[in-house]
Amino acid sequence: MASRREFLQLGMAALALPITVHPPFSATPAIKPASDTSVGLYKAVFDERFSESVAFAEEVKALGKPVVHGIKGDITDLWFHELHALWKRKPVAVAGLTGHGAVFCLERLAWDHRMRVVYRGEHQRLPDGRMQHLLSGPPSMLHEAEDLNSSGADWPELIARLVTRCPVVRPRTTEATIVGAVAPRTDNPDPLISWVIASRTA
Repeated sequence: MASRREFLQLGMAALALPITVHPPFSATPAIKPASDTSVGLYKAVFDERFSESVAFAEEVKALGKPVVHGIKGDITDLWFHELHALWKRKPVAVAGLTGHGAVFCLERLAWDHRMRVVYRGEHQRLPDGRMQHLLSGPPSMLHEAEDLNSSGADWPELIARLVTRCPVVRPRTTEATIVGAVAPRTDNPDPLISWVIASRTA
């Protein structure tokens, strides 16, 4: 088990890393939404500092899916007081809409428990005010994500519905770039990351 000191060092390393920027490309998977059973999320993580992340959490609660857990950029307490002991017993899936640092840390800790990020989305505002969504995950999820092109300010709610339906069966991963409608500006200049961590053997 990583010590608290090692964990904090990992978090500092995450903050020092640049956020990956992918070149824009277009992919529209011509695939019907899968009927696979979802991974059954144990918990959805959101960052209390960002209005989009809070809207994501509110939609998750409205869906009656997993319990939501608020952070303020730091997932240390969630890891040490809950996830580490739980993942040693069983690989329960977790999801979130957070900053880069939180998912960076959890992803690396998940590797030791045969888990990985099975879906990832990077959500960034373009200079013209539109939202760009860079997505990587199961084809069925990306097919459903096509509605992001007209979601505007409601994109966090759509992402909440998307991650709660992440399928257990993931035959392959595909990628897509979706540019949505103009969304109101917020006080968060950095991209938010949506993600699902689940068993890599599922």
